[in-house]
Amino acid sequence: MQSQTHEIRVTAKTLDGAITEAARQLEIEQEHLDYRLVSQGGTGLFSFLTKKVEIAAWKKAATASIDYMADDQEQEELSPQEIDALKNDLRKFCQEICSYIAGRKIDVTAELDDGRLILDCDDDYLAGQMLKNSKLAEALEHILRKKPRHLKRELPFRIFIDVQGVRRRRETDLVELAKDLSEKVHENKRPVVLNYKSSYDRKIIHMALDKDERVYTKSIGTGPNRKLMILPIRKKGEEAIELGDEG
Repeated sequence: MQSQTHEIRVTAKTLDGAITEAARQLEIEQEHLDYRLVSQGGTGLFSFLTKKVEIAAWKKAATASIDYMADDQEQEELSPQEIDALKNDLRKFCQEICSYIAGRKIDVTAELDDGRLILDCDDDYLAGQMLKNSKLAEALEHILRKKPRHLKRELPFRIFIDVQGVRRRRETDLVELAKDLSEKVHENKRPVVLNYKSSYDRKIIHMALDKDERVYTKSIGTGPNRKLMILPIRKKGEEAIELGDEG
């Protein structure tokens, strides 16, 4: 059983929102978070869509004690056949969930690309829903990460839900925006504040600028008021300039 030291309690409108906030408070990635459900407003597979979810969360132990590993210090890598079977299993499960949401059979493709399993659903209705609610894709990704419990190990890839390429196009747009804003911040020596509600959008911009030597990013605010700042890296002696707001 995982050690539950430094346990925190988080309440949010959705399970995914509670997990995201818990990871933020503990300053870790979601895959390094463990939790138990304290209470929720509904039951069933899609209870993540209900309100008032409370979880107790804590950071996973750095070296988890897993029974099946016995005295082995390292896990064997999955074979290509095992990865292909896992990929197909997750594709079918994603298809079942998306078909349930849409009320009709949905075709889902699966593709491994740059350490991600991209599950793309071909449906206009779901595409519209994900544009309206960015949390939907993140909630589905969380469910799919929990699915292959028989592995008793971390997945060999990240899971990424897309619908008709909508989210990947969004990523491309955000990366281009980040580059443009980096140039603007660098030239004007003036920070900008981005008022994106989606933690996923903020993460894409942060990652796009992570290796930019002219600017850096940081989060400000809490909960629904959380924002992302892009700031110039000032040389010694340069004075700070007040913020510029990008909406």
